[in-house]
Amino acid sequence: MFQVIFIVSSGCCVDPDFFSKKVRKTGRYLTVCCDGGARHFRNLKIKPDIIIGDMDSIDPDQLAMYAALEIKIIKYSPNKDYTDTEIALDYALGLKPRKIYIWCSLGGRIDHTLANIFLLLKGQKKGIETFLIDEYCEAFVLDKEDSFTNEKGKTVSLLSLTPSVTGITLSGFAYPLVRGSLKLGETRGISNMINKNRAGIQIKKGNLLVIKYHRKDFFPEAR
Repeated sequence: MFQVIFIVSSGCCVDPDFFSKKVRKTGRYLTVCCDGGARHFRNLKIKPDIIIGDMDSIDPDQLAMYAALEIKIIKYSPNKDYTDTEIALDYALGLKPRKIYIWCSLGGRIDHTLANIFLLLKGQKKGIETFLIDEYCEAFVLDKEDSFTNEKGKTVSLLSLTPSVTGITLSGFAYPLVRGSLKLGETRGISNMINKNRAGIQIKKGNLLVIKYHRKDFFPEAR
């Protein structure tokens, strides 16, 4: 059984060095490629374990090469109702790993980016830690509590994914909160900062989107 599954979607490619560092820190893992995400694997310098989707975006020669290497290919009808990323996530959730990281899922088309954010709720409902990740940040859904150690100076943004999130308590942040709330559509939780070596978030009810940036003052618009 794989404890960690990497899903590589077909959005903007992540930095190969950042990806490699994450892979090296991970034990045994499985890599699931979403159709057109196969184009990223030359830069990422690994082979997918599984390719899944309707195969309308992958280069035919690349698909043939992977088939010759006996990589598992799961093909769906082009008339499917769901995105390749959702299909890949459903597949990964069925394997019951401890964590799922979805790469190349941010940037590019805003509809796909938003859809991928909402997909985090699927992992949360299954009790499996699920993240969207790139070289800038990671995003996940919180419904109880989480803590951060030795991440002082990093930016964290909070957004409600339900009509409201109540009982929010933030400790170790520049802008603390005690049993507060956030409503869907509010921006009040954007750009908080961890200012202690130990910090935490607790909530009582609702689904809270947490976006934590990996490095201080390192954001996409600063490229």
